Formats: sequence, structure tokens, C-alpha cells
Amino acid sequence: MASGKTNHQTCIGLLCLYCLGSPQAHRPCPIPRSLPMPTPPKISESVDVFSHGRDVFIESHVPWVDSRFYHAHPSIEINYLRDCEMRYSFSGDPVDVPRERLCMFWAAYPHRVTHVFGQGRITNAYVTLQQFLNWSLPPDMVDQVMSGAIICSLNLDPLDQPLVARWANELDNSNPELQRLHRHEVRARLLRLGIEGWGQISPPRTTSGGMRIGGRAVESFDAMMRFVASNMFEPITAQDVADAAGISRNYAITLFKKMLGMTVKSYLSDLRIRHAKMLLAETDNKIVSVAFDCGFVSLSSFYEAFGKATGQSPAAYRDTHMT
Repeated sequence: MASGKTNHQTCIGLLCLYCLGSPQAHRPCPIPRSLPMPTPPKISESVDVFSHGRDVFIESHVPWVDSRFYHAHPSIEINYLRDCEMRYSFSGDPVDVPRERLCMFWAAYPHRVTHVFGQGRITNAYVTLQQFLNWSLPPDMVDQVMSGAIICSLNLDPLDQPLVARWANELDNSNPELQRLHRHEVRARLLRLGIEGWGQISPPRTTSGGMRIGGRAVESFDAMMRFVASNMFEPITAQDVADAAGISRNYAITLFKKMLGMTVKSYLSDLRIRHAKMLLAETDNKIVSVAFDCGFVSLSSFYEAFGKATGQSPAAYRDTHMT
């Protein structure tokens, strides 16, 4: 991986909304909200997009603020912070990362770290979308992650720290059997997370279709999401996304609806509008530049999509949200 582009921590939600996936569903989440809320700094419109290797990739490092790039990729991120806390921007929305909690989210939405509180380390496990969907995890947990929610364990688990530390200590070991063991351990920990309960600390960004897929459909969906992550701000179409997976346009739309509850066009528009909102609020870029930088093919299509999503014109949104 390129130097300076491994800062891929979890984006944990700003507000504790509800505890889901547990017998106490819909009660207030007990995860403490203890971080101060300074005004986020001005940020760049740059987005760094990348992919990870097969199945599961683990890294451990000292977290730092990335002042230049947002990044996005189709992997599922599982993160654990020790002796520090962090704040992320998720296309302009601030989200806080608690220490010593196992946290997970789908990293298809552009994000970057804006603040680090304390001196510690973060260990990240990246699970490919295909592997994640093939793991037969609890459906409600999978649906929340696929909808863009950010979840983490409800309670401090004293066994998480030694488990994550062992992963970090074995990063340089190329033994394939050990790497296979890591995959099993990551899956087992997520299964336990589903059983013991988890908190939804950032709300879903889409509505999942709530349907499971398998076999070649998983491969096709994974291929489409990798293509979208690498080209989300290019003027791509549903046909381009389908071609990337070697399937028909109609089948691509069906898979998107099953997994995300929306069409390919709607999903692309959602990603682009979220990024446009960030650019309007945190840069002085001209509106026409924002439109084309976010992948819209015309200024009129941008105004139409933005108005439908926000109820405001881009100029009005900038006037009320400029930082």
C-alpha cells in the first residue's frame, strides 16, 4: 500500500441512537459520548480510493490526522482503538470513535480522520465484501452495516485487547495457516458480536433491501461495489457498473435492490450528493465545479438531484452550512 494512505479507521457515529441486535432493542445506547466537539478544520475535496487484498487484511499503527484526502473502498472495516479516541468526517459529517470497542462499518462512503485524542494505536481488520456476505453472520447486523450504519460492541470486553494485540503482533508472519486462523478469529468475533449485542452509533445512510444473496451473485455484487468505489465521481452509468461485473443491466439493478433497497442510479446519486454537500459547506469551489467533480454530467442534473435530496438549491445549502 502506498505511503500515507493507510489511515483507514472506523467512522463511529456522533450520536448514540439505539441499541440494536440485542434483546434490549430500541433503548438508548449506553456507549458514552465523552469527546469534545471542536469545529472541524477546512478540508480538501480530494478522495483517495483503493482496494485491499483477498478476504481479510489486518494492520496496526499509530493513528494520525489525514488533512488532505477522503478515502473510500468496498471493504468492511473492523477497528479497535487502544489508549486513544478519534473523530472522523464521513463526507462532512463528524463521527466519534470510542476506545476499546470493537467497531464495524462499510467503507464505501468517503471518510477521513480529523482529530486524534490521546496517544495510542489502532488495529484494523478489512474484510472483503464478498467474504463478509459469505460468512453467514446475523442478518440484522449485516443489514445495518450494508445500510451504512456504524456499529460497535455495547460493552468493554477484556478479551478483545489480547485478541487484537495478537493479530497486531503476527502481522509480519506470512504463514498461510496463521492467516487462515486470523480469518476464522475475525469471523468468530463478529458472530459473538451478533450474539452479545451491538450498538448502532451512526444511523444508516440507505435502506437495505433486507435480502440475502449467495454464490455468483455475491461475486457480482462485490465486483460492482469495487467498480463503484473506484469510479463514484466519474460520470458512470448503471450499464458501466453492470459491465464491470459481466452481468446485464437489469440483473445489476435487481442485485442492488436486493442488497441496498435502491437502484444503481439512486446509490450513485446518494454518494455524489453527500460529497457535494461536504464540498459546498467546506470549500469555496464554484457550484459548477462541485457538480462535475462529484460525477454529475450536467449542472441541471446536479440541481435536480440536489434539490430532491435536500429540499434546497446548492447555493442555499452553502449559505446555511458554510463553515
